[in-house]
Formats: sequence, structure tokens, C-alpha cells
Amino acid sequence: MSTMDASFFTTLQAGWLNAWIPSFGMVLIQFIYMAIFKEGGKRAVDKSWYTSKDKTNATASAILQIILLILSVFVPLKFGTMWFVVGSLVFLLSLVSFLSAFHSYASAPADKPIKKGIYRWSRNPMYFFFFTGMIGTCIASASLWLLIVLIPFIIATHFIILGEERYCTETYGMEYIEYKMHTPRYLLFF
Repeated sequence: MSTMDASFFTTLQAGWLNAWIPSFGMVLIQFIYMAIFKEGGKRAVDKSWYTSKDKTNATASAILQIILLILSVFVPLKFGTMWFVVGSLVFLLSLVSFLSAFHSYASAPADKPIKKGIYRWSRNPMYFFFFTGMIGTCIASASLWLLIVLIPFIIATHFIILGEERYCTETYGMEYIEYKMHTPRYLLFF
């Protein structure tokens, strides 16, 4: 393995200036918004519509997210490198978009599909920008360790999204179907 390849498998070491800062920051934002916007928070955590398949997908996603967060405590950020600069830019752009998505979600009425703000361009911007924020963290730490966990986390969460879209179609009917036809699942053409 070359020196460059070996750098991606950074020695895991707990530290105060590690990848946990951006990782936990993204999660903390979710809890803050749910506390401030209680109705939106209730809607966000309502799992009453889950099928057994949805429950399995949600459990897999949650376990992988916990592993990702724990692992981030042991992955140093690559301060002073181009990895850190590029990763930080990706993270910051994702963070701003993530906040915008949460604000649109939290301030929307519960009896209608969310189609305003960043939801005009993405049906699932909170998920998408959480993923890109975590990709930015992987880049800023130049860590394949995080990426190895992030990829299955994204896949498991994609299956939750499919369940949520099924639920939204059943709940909001034709209004949501039309929204789906004109708005990509993630962003632009995805």
C-alpha cells in the first residue's frame, strides 16, 4: 500500500478536534429544531405508519448512524491540508442547506406536503444534505473509516425514504404524486 493509500486509514485516536465535531453538530441541529418547532418535531418522529420492513430499515439506519457517530470521535480532522479545506467547504454548504431544509420542514403545516423553500428542488433535502455534510466530514478527515460506514448508512436510509414517500403518497394523494413528478427525490436529477 502506498503512503497516500495508507493515509486514508488514519490511526484511530480519540481527540477533541476530531470528526465528531461536524458529525454531532448535524445531529444536534435536528434535536434543536424538534425542540423549538414542537409540531414539526412530532411529525418528524411519528413512526405510527411504519410497516415491519420500514422498522427494519429504520433500525439498520439508526445502528449505522450510531456507529458513524462513535467512529467520528476517533477520526482526526486533517487540519492544514487540502482535504480539510475541501471537506470543510462541502460541509459548510451542506450545513446551510440542511438548516434551510429543517426550517422549511418545521414551519410547514402538517396537513400538506412540504413544497416550499429548498423542498422545491428536493423531496428529501434534510436527508440529502445530512449525507453530503457527512461526505464533507469524510473528506475533511480524509477517512475511509467513516466512508465505509457512511455508504451502508446512506443505503439503509434510502429505504426509509422510500417508505416515507409511500406514506406521503397515501396521506396526501394526488397533490404529492404531482409534486413527485416535478421534484427529484434528492436534488437536481436524482
